[in-house]
Amino acid sequence: MNTAQTGQESWAESSWDASSRNQQLALGAILATAAVAGVVAFMLRRPREPERPTPAMFAERARALVREDAVPASREFLIGKVLPELKPALLAVLDEIEESVERAFRRLERTIKKL
Repeated sequence: MNTAQTGQESWAESSWDASSRNQQLALGAILATAAVAGVVAFMLRRPREPERPTPAMFAERARALVREDAVPASREFLIGKVLPELKPALLAVLDEIEESVERAFRRLERTIKKL
């Protein structure tokens, strides 16, 4: 009788295990489907991030702003802002060139006198 009871118990246990596994598989499938649905809903409802501005975008916007007055505005900017800032640097460069040329002429003059 023990073997009969053991056989019935093992059958009942294996039947219970099988149904438990099926329930776990069904629960896993439902949870996976819910997770996928949640991700899809999140992707559809989240606001789109605007594109990050690139240097080309800035250049295009600047061109659009000053398209009509580009040359006169550039000329005014160069004469009014850039040249006054560069004037001391340009004068210093000219002084250095002048000194270099003077040194070169002095060397040539000495070389010619030595001949």
